[in-house]
Amino acid sequence: MNDPYQSPESQPPHMPPPVDNTASYGKRFAAFLLDSVFMFIAVMFFLQFLGLTDVDPNKAKDAQAMQAEMLAKLGALTNGQKMLLQLFPVIAFFPLHGYLLSRYGQTLGKRIVGIAIVTMDNRIPPFFQLITQRYLPQWLVGYIPLLGALLRLADILAIFRPDRRCIHDHLAKTKVIDLSIPVVYSPDAPVAPSNTLIV
Repeated sequence: MNDPYQSPESQPPHMPPPVDNTASYGKRFAAFLLDSVFMFIAVMFFLQFLGLTDVDPNKAKDAQAMQAEMLAKLGALTNGQKMLLQLFPVIAFFPLHGYLLSRYGQTLGKRIVGIAIVTMDNRIPPFFQLITQRYLPQWLVGYIPLLGALLRLADILAIFRPDRRCIHDHLAKTKVIDLSIPVVYSPDAPVAPSNTLIV
């Protein structure tokens, strides 16, 4: 005998197969180039502040003379200025990208290209996690002479594996996604806009 209070049986909604929203090599490379340009501009302003960009017009066409002049200027810097010069790319990283990373999981370049760093379940990572697990290892390795360059190269080349994640992605348990591809499907809601994350 059927229970009159029993809810009618219904078929579970059909869910489309998951979509790979991993960012393409092209977009990640474009974001990397843009971030490099922004950092280069910041470094050039700092070099100008230290007076290292002033070139004697009489030596402008003589590469050896320019090199000797630059070495002399570097040698004239105080120890504090030399230390600051070495650490400047790390220091400049925070005003350039800090807000976007904490709010959207994006650097300036990633913001322009339309990709973002997310956790493996498509959530925006905590800022502290991003810095300590994703970026800090890269910075520390970069300061190791010779070996550091090889380790950074190995880190970057890891992106060509099937999951398209660099070593620093694995360390931070993150991935980079393309925001133009829906993050998740929902049977009750429209596809997510391209500039938002489903979290």
